[in-house]
Amino acid sequence: MKKLLLITVLFLMVSFNSFAQEKETKVVKISGTEVAKTRGENPNIKTDFVCDAPDVEAPKPPATRGSVCTINFDNYTGYDIKVYVDGDFKGWVSPWDEGAVTVYSGYTTVYCITAGGSYEWSAKGDCDSYFNYELRKENSR
Repeated sequence: MKKLLLITVLFLMVSFNSFAQEKETKVVKISGTEVAKTRGENPNIKTDFVCDAPDVEAPKPPATRGSVCTINFDNYTGYDIKVYVDGDFKGWVSPWDEGAVTVYSGYTTVYCITAGGSYEWSAKGDCDSYFNYELRKENSR
């Protein structure tokens, strides 16, 4: 009986400890803006998606004692959307769908643009919370 009680108490302590470490979830609704057609190179993009990328191995990321973050995107538009974190291409979100990217701690900006370059979204973030970005066209709910 004492063993069962001890196991139950230990289980509850571990359970409560894991709940205490959960990060706050922040839902960020971002309204898209139309992209100016006469603009030159986009300052929000450092590296872009390359369809026929050369077979070159990317360098291993530096060792970090920080955390790894997952950033969620809910696409409330009919457009394919490219996702950039700190200017680097991280993935696509299909129309009327959701997706997520995983990044290392310390990210500062999120930038999204439609595949054809018609609409764009941008926001700031960090790894201290879980971010769920809701991508919507301007003035849509």
